[in-house]
Amino acid sequence: MKDILQSIVEARSTDYAANFGHLEHTIAFEAPPAASLRLHFVKTDASGQPRFRELAYLLAKYITTYCFTAERRKDLQEQERNEMYMQARDLFRRTVNSGQLGELLIYFLLETVLKAPQALKKMPLTTNPKEERKGSDGVHLLWDEPSQVLELIFAESKIWKSFSSALTDAFESMESFHDDQAKQHEVNVITSGFSALEPKIQDQVAAYVEGENVSKCRHAHACLIGFNWSEYGCLTDTRRATFIKEFDQRYLEWAAERKELFQEKLHKFSHKHIRLEFFIIPFQDVEAFRAWFEQALTGQK
Repeated sequence: MKDILQSIVEARSTDYAANFGHLEHTIAFEAPPAASLRLHFVKTDASGQPRFRELAYLLAKYITTYCFTAERRKDLQEQERNEMYMQARDLFRRTVNSGQLGELLIYFLLETVLKAPQALKKMPLTTNPKEERKGSDGVHLLWDEPSQVLELIFAESKIWKSFSSALTDAFESMESFHDDQAKQHEVNVITSGFSALEPKIQDQVAAYVEGENVSKCRHAHACLIGFNWSEYGCLTDTRRATFIKEFDQRYLEWAAERKELFQEKLHKFSHKHIRLEFFIIPFQDVEAFRAWFEQALTGQK
């Protein structure tokens, strides 16, 4: 199953390696729910300038992959490819604080970091582009080889100016999702549609989601937390060289200082059986990042 799932991952690891770095750390959470903290960051160019604009442009290149199945994208003529890009572009809302850019980013991270392919293309399910969709921000599949378990990963993305606001919003969304019927609806949509999977793979996955192997399926929630990091302000004054040199150390210290806040949120989270994955990304300016993505989509400056 692991090889099968990894064979349908579409986001390229080379794109991750060119744009992201990751810091190893020793921050652990002992009490349930099980939670992993992943400290990612956007790489810099040779002058030490973070490549946020380049990342926004990269993500814009993934919109047809994110929105439409490989089967639908296969063997298209030039005009058809252009039309599909235009259709995908129109699915992204032009609203302040739209969460769709975060949805695209966590999709990219789940595929490149965890090798967990997207199980459901949710963007085409949007009936009103001006409204947020209900449910999770995406559904991915991960095979846990040591446990021989298939994991359904529900995705959540929160990119705000404030870290604490993004984290609070994330936990509230996850709590609500697992409290009501939203999760079961997502599972039902997966098993009835499997819009990102070939028929043969659908049957194998279905056996774990609702069939004879259902006892070997578990649920997890992956959450992207993006926020404005005040330390990036050092890049605009005399602290620039020191900040660039000490980036890893400062990021690790920042994360360690927020362990208690994470523990508080985890302690209050009522769904102790759900495994949680946190992707942390500090931004220089989240609004500028959204503007660059919009510019990449439309060509308008």
